[in-house]
Amino acid sequence: MASPSHHELSFVHLLTGERFRLPHPPSPFCRLLLSGNLVLAFVPTVGRAVQYCRLGDIEWRVASCTEPYVLEDLIFHKGNLHALVRSEDASSLCYRLAVANLSDKNLVEFKFLGDHLESQAAHGSLYFCLAECLDELLLIAAVGGFPEKFHVFRWQSREGKWTRTTSLGDCTLFLTYFYFVGYVVPMKGMTCFSGYFFASYLGPDHPGVRRDCLYFTDAKRKWIEYSLADGSCDEFVADNLEGASRPDSDFRAPVWVFPSMC
Repeated sequence: MASPSHHELSFVHLLTGERFRLPHPPSPFCRLLLSGNLVLAFVPTVGRAVQYCRLGDIEWRVASCTEPYVLEDLIFHKGNLHALVRSEDASSLCYRLAVANLSDKNLVEFKFLGDHLESQAAHGSLYFCLAECLDELLLIAAVGGFPEKFHVFRWQSREGKWTRTTSLGDCTLFLTYFYFVGYVVPMKGMTCFSGYFFASYLGPDHPGVRRDCLYFTDAKRKWIEYSLADGSCDEFVADNLEGASRPDSDFRAPVWVFPSMC
């Protein structure tokens, strides 16, 4: 995906060369999700609105969730749009999983699933992102930075709760770095933050990829291998790693490409 101007988004399939275009979303965003002919644009962690557009549409629509809810992250899983929803007040911080519906009334409607994330995990994490692996829904919590440290939780649908795990069934998760600067909440000034979002996963039958690990990129042309089993973190410099550079810095935005999964 590229944004050559503020008038349109251009999508290119890296293997087939197939292209399509959409009008540029009217509001700031840093995440795009595609499912079938539906495209979502949103700002995780701080945003309350989802911009969405279908292929062939000439304009975007906007659906918003009501206060006190904030969209921590979104993911399509088994045909449904799932949301990690945050609500907070002066005395508590609550994260809950929900199935989200973009209604005709310009609202994000939630069907909450199970209980909220336990308090220690909620307060001990910098941010969260949703992921999936082997048809299971996962929650990745960033619990440390420099070096990065992550906890992974598996959704137990029968019990309706998140449980921490250090095993991915010999699979490997891949995360991509993002950086955002913009106005999200009116009258609250500029918002600036960075983090990681889920890109994909690979099964245990891929040589050269360490099992039960998280692989993630950063803004300095590196990729990092983090082990869930022992918490070790190894960095690798990729001299041929290219990304979209910003003219005012050495910022790079590399992404993972999975040809076998396209």
